[in-house]
Amino acid sequence: NPERSWNLEIGGRTLVTQGLHVDGTLFDMRYSNQIVPASLAGGVGATLTNGGRTRHRGVELGASVDTAGVASRAYSLYSRIALTWIPVARFEGTRFSSVPGHTAVSVSGNRLPYAAKGLTTVTVGYRHAVGLDVQLEAQAMSSQFGDDLNAVEGSPDGQRGVIPALTLWNAAATWRLSPLRSSLFVAVKNLTDRTAIVDRARGILPTHPRLAQVGLTVRF
Repeated sequence: NPERSWNLEIGGRTLVTQGLHVDGTLFDMRYSNQIVPASLAGGVGATLTNGGRTRHRGVELGASVDTAGVASRAYSLYSRIALTWIPVARFEGTRFSSVPGHTAVSVSGNRLPYAAKGLTTVTVGYRHAVGLDVQLEAQAMSSQFGDDLNAVEGSPDGQRGVIPALTLWNAAATWRLSPLRSSLFVAVKNLTDRTAIVDRARGILPTHPRLAQVGLTVRF
């Protein structure tokens, strides 16, 4: 059946002082027939299932600081933070597990798989009038359940169990060449080359290795 939801939100944003912006939102989402990840049997079958009635409730907070415009300098420092906290993300109504061998087990009230309670992104950067912009970013995610049974211990096939909390570091630099209407950029994802579990739907799937990208953008 089609996925439907009722979403209620209330929020606001403000300029606290020159260079400092803050915003926040409270939300409550109620789904019927939500499509959620499902565990597989032996690596075959569908990866999604109809989760029935679910509810999500949480808060999003954000803040940004930028010294540009505050002081007359050739450079500026800036920082951004975005936080999402979702204490409620659960099955509601009558719902039984989609895990093979456990389809008679009720999971009503259990937390949805792949629904982390906390998501945080922090970025700090340096910008110079010559066109240079350098950023360092940290992306943090709290632990998640990999199945609707909310199993903690990992199964032999890797398809069940907790997905541990994870923090990844990324970096990027851009140099704008205004006379040439172009920009050079370098980006590095997973800067520390960390290996961790990010998915269990088809068995353990690890993070991508350190990835570096170099490019040139030309505007006509």
